[in-house]
Amino acid sequence: MSLSRAELIALSERYFLACNDHDWQSVMDTFSPSCLMWFPAATFSYNGKTALGVHFEDFLSTFEVIDFHDFTHISDPSQQSICTYFTVELKQTDGQTVCMKNCNIFKLGEDGLFREIIIYNSGKLDAGFHAGNG
Repeated sequence: MSLSRAELIALSERYFLACNDHDWQSVMDTFSPSCLMWFPAATFSYNGKTALGVHFEDFLSTFEVIDFHDFTHISDPSQQSICTYFTVELKQTDGQTVCMKNCNIFKLGEDGLFREIIIYNSGKLDAGFHAGNG
């Protein structure tokens, strides 16, 4: 399955908006079974849908407010990849707030879902990122 530029953008935004809505199932529906998510500037990686599920249960429960917004997309339909630059504001249940400008590189598999997500973050990651790591 090959996605167009508009479909790549829609999939990227579907993922982010599902995070904003704390919609675990909709987030999980964007991943291929063997999807790898990793952070080159941090020690976190989640390999496969099971590890991603554990991570997102922790992530979505750690932050009472998740607000991904101000998206800029660069897509390459011929390579089935999209890079999304964005602002994210995360407010923990204890009131601590983190604001970052990050960039995700999404690579799609033949199923039209994310097979790899590389995340470049501008701030320190701690709470909400340990579960499922490995």
